[in-house]
Amino acid sequence: MKVGFITHWYDPEGGAAAGPGTIARALASRGHDVHVVTGFPIYPKGEIFDGYRLRPYQREVLRGVTVHRFPIYPSHDTSAARRLINYASFAASGSVGVPAVLGSMDVNFVYSTPATAAAGAMVGSWVRRTPFVVQIQDIWPQTVTASGFLPERRSAQIERVLNIFCDRVYRMAHSVAVTSPGMKRMITARGVPSDKIHFVPNWAEETSFRPVPRSSRLADELGLDRRLTVMYAGNLGEMQNLMHVVDAAALVRDLDDVQIAFVGAGVLEDRLRAAVHDQRLDNVRFVPAQPFGRMSEILALGDVQLVTLKDMPLYRSTLPSKLQANLAAGRPIIGAVRGDAAEVIMDSGAGVAVPPGDASALVSAIRGMHALPDSERRAMERSARRHYEEHFSQERVTDALESLLVDAARSGP
Repeated sequence: MKVGFITHWYDPEGGAAAGPGTIARALASRGHDVHVVTGFPIYPKGEIFDGYRLRPYQREVLRGVTVHRFPIYPSHDTSAARRLINYASFAASGSVGVPAVLGSMDVNFVYSTPATAAAGAMVGSWVRRTPFVVQIQDIWPQTVTASGFLPERRSAQIERVLNIFCDRVYRMAHSVAVTSPGMKRMITARGVPSDKIHFVPNWAEETSFRPVPRSSRLADELGLDRRLTVMYAGNLGEMQNLMHVVDAAALVRDLDDVQIAFVGAGVLEDRLRAAVHDQRLDNVRFVPAQPFGRMSEILALGDVQLVTLKDMPLYRSTLPSKLQANLAAGRPIIGAVRGDAAEVIMDSGAGVAVPPGDASALVSAIRGMHALPDSERRAMERSARRHYEEHFSQERVTDALESLLVDAARSGP
């Protein structure tokens, strides 16, 4: 089967942008001819990666997948205007590129974050009669309006436009895949037939997220040498609700063998560093964003991994990608989350969930993990990996996704 893959983000972008490459390679490994339409790599700093430059079109082959790149406006900072221009730029260039290079596809697949990535698939459906499946990673327009980037007046105007756009995408798509149970409820409430919506969660890049032994050499190199390291690894952004983690670090200074580690980069990094400096916290470490292939070794240095999001109705219907990554790596988890993510953590037996943004509750969870015998944390590690294999493994999820694509290709637009 010839599969077109339309995504705003793609390799060599890592972190939260690594999902599309994982899916594309999984489909290619099953013998499908996968062609990706995407922009030029900029995540997370909003700068074109070394080795690339903006041009009208670039074709390359990455790890067995053909990639077609079209121009974007490079930005990923806190400016709402620049971020929206970035989204709109790929919607426009993708709308030209998809019918141009994906005209012979049996089916197109849209990795929908941002939702504007679907514009190219819609044009491909109109012009080339190519059916498409859309996988919703973030519920729009709520994701945009909840971010706080936009003034209230502009937010309402943009929300109306995006509602119209998203409703059209859902109507035109042959099927809609969602990555959490709560998303299905939200999209059904928009009037989309429930039998058109399918729960197809994300999985982790299993070559990069797997259980590995702890490296004492690497721990010493990065300064992560205390008995209990509580690690947050990922985007240091506003929606990740990380300031209360610094407050929690201040409240566990009496535990000399506990430290907090932030691994990654993002728009909140400067504020986090300033807060640590102002409170003179010597139990917090910052580790730069790491190569994707090194993440198993990095996560193994975190005796406990943090998953944290703002407490908003939207995020109660979200399974953040780092949750699957931590489960795949066999790491115990403290989740400062509610809703679907909290349920997964508790059901897995791999950790505990506390109210988001509550530093005192987070401190209690950290102290509880600190008090656990090593044998109980090892049991949590095994439970994490087992839960991942039973519910989120690449094989299981690719089966479900492949079935949707085959059905769409057979049915037509």
